[in-house]
Amino acid sequence: MGLAREFSGKGRLLGSWASSSLMLLVLALMGAVAAGAVVLLPHAASIPPVIAGAATGATALPRRKQDETVQPYVKFMTLGIALVRERLVQRVHLDACTWSDRFLSGIETSAQLRVFVHDLKLYLLERHPLAAETKTINAVYAEVQTAIDVALDVQTRIDETCRQDERGPTGDELVARRQAFGTALAHCGHLLRYAYVHGRRSENEELTTLRAKAMSNDAFHSPALPPQRRWLDRWLTR
Repeated sequence: MGLAREFSGKGRLLGSWASSSLMLLVLALMGAVAAGAVVLLPHAASIPPVIAGAATGATALPRRKQDETVQPYVKFMTLGIALVRERLVQRVHLDACTWSDRFLSGIETSAQLRVFVHDLKLYLLERHPLAAETKTINAVYAEVQTAIDVALDVQTRIDETCRQDERGPTGDELVARRQAFGTALAHCGHLLRYAYVHGRRSENEELTTLRAKAMSNDAFHSPALPPQRRWLDRWLTR
């Protein structure tokens, strides 16, 4: 429960095999430390100060009361837990980044990205109505929109230049276009990671639907008008 509460809003403890293994290792170490404390701490005061100082990283101190000697041993035994916990934090963040990158790998144009980000914002605002959450979502969305506008400007300028000169894009122009789109994609990843961190696995299917909608040609074309019937057809169907 403590780990679940600590990582609430930070990521998913079961996001990958690596993070799951680290979580189990933290729990195992906590159990080992608790068991070791019960067995060893009552005898801590009888250990020579020199050995205690070497074990805890402290200098040799005069013998103290048992309750004053216990604290360095507790710190020593929990050092491993702190290191593994720090690694778990890094792994959880890496899982979120990896998931976001894979999810966005199918989006290839700034227009598709704009449609997806807009739908994603509406999706998140509907599920996170609190004022603080709404403020965060809108702020990240504004950054994404700015980056997409820059990418579209770069792409439009390059396309217009190539059209006037009747040539294809140069290597530098391709790099500039790719960099601008990559920046917009990275900013979109921030908003998508918010959905990952604060959402559930069951929402992945809904996010996938939003992505498919943005990548569909129907997202950029108005629906076709139904065929108009002739006056004779209308009269016969009365």
